[in-house]
Amino acid sequence: MKLIHKIFLTAGALALFSAPTFAGEVTLHWNGDSLPVQIPDDIYSLVVSHQSEIESALANNNVTKQQVTEAIEKVNDEYGVLISSAGFSTATPYKTAVNGLNDFCDALNDTLPNTQTLQNVWAEAWIGKLIPNFKFGFGVNAGVATLDISSLLTVADALAIDTSDIRDFTDSYDNKLVFPTVTADLRLGGIILPFDIGFAFCTLDTRDIDSINDSIDPAAFDYFSLGGDLRWRIFDKGGKFFHVRGSLSGGGYYTKGGFNVSDNGSAADLDFKSTTLFAGAQVSAKALCFVPFLGGRLLLTKSSVDWKAKANWSEILNSSGADSSYINDAVSWGILPSTFSGGSDSGWGVRPQIYGGLGIDLFIIDITVSGSYDFIKDVLGGAVSVRFSI
Repeated sequence: MKLIHKIFLTAGALALFSAPTFAGEVTLHWNGDSLPVQIPDDIYSLVVSHQSEIESALANNNVTKQQVTEAIEKVNDEYGVLISSAGFSTATPYKTAVNGLNDFCDALNDTLPNTQTLQNVWAEAWIGKLIPNFKFGFGVNAGVATLDISSLLTVADALAIDTSDIRDFTDSYDNKLVFPTVTADLRLGGIILPFDIGFAFCTLDTRDIDSINDSIDPAAFDYFSLGGDLRWRIFDKGGKFFHVRGSLSGGGYYTKGGFNVSDNGSAADLDFKSTTLFAGAQVSAKALCFVPFLGGRLLLTKSSVDWKAKANWSEILNSSGADSSYINDAVSWGILPSTFSGGSDSGWGVRPQIYGGLGIDLFIIDITVSGSYDFIKDVLGGAVSVRFSI
């Protein structure tokens, strides 16, 4: 008897574990009919927020109460076995996707200001005056900043998006991806007064760069940035072969772009904007052609990210591979809303950043290798630049 009792208890526990959790009942009204239905907790808020649209779709398609009942029963059945289906790690794909996208918005908000300050970094703390000596430089700068994509991978799992290529690339780096920038920049020495002024411009679409596109497929992002800064000399000591320089600086950058991941009919799209103002100080020491430098900045940043997602419920809720017509019906009638959206705004915030590196002055060619670290958000960055300067 004890054995039989244990078997019943075990069977009951398994049934409870596999059954979907219901948040409550929703009563749908269309064509003069009313039908109370039990909705899985995961999508309850999604269904309630789209109830009027669902009812309109049911009326326009002349759907019967029996058809709705059968479709919802199929949805509930699939939710009951979702966690045990192949390749799935969550029983709540909608909530997991929403929470993951919001978390990834925060990760983007952390990284974006650090991609901006990688631009237009010069080893010399001050490049001199235009008068009496003509002084300017221009070139290109390639940089990367770390981006935590663990939340994005969670979203992809919830939406049945294959991210094996990204995982292969990031497994060795704790699910961190590098966010690249490629910048054209220009710096002019001050006219008579001891200052210089710099400008930077960046536009990048990873879909145009095969090496990046292949390594992060099915993700892609585009990036546009524009900004500038002014540096004021506070000291300049030494001679022709060795000198030490220091400057105070201030400037700002504006960035906008998008991030996308899509596969198997599901997708997540994010549009971001970021504004960063900064004040800083830098010191450099030139010995022959080598220019080590060190600096610090105080960043005032504001970033926002808006996202929208599309769920292919026929792929997500069809673990058995059997007839998916009921799931397709639930989608077409709006019972399973396929699109949802959200966003995040960081508000204005202050964060300190340290940066430094080494420059090599080869007559009219300057090569600079730099790195940066954001103390508050724990974001590392690095850049290499090649410039022509006179």
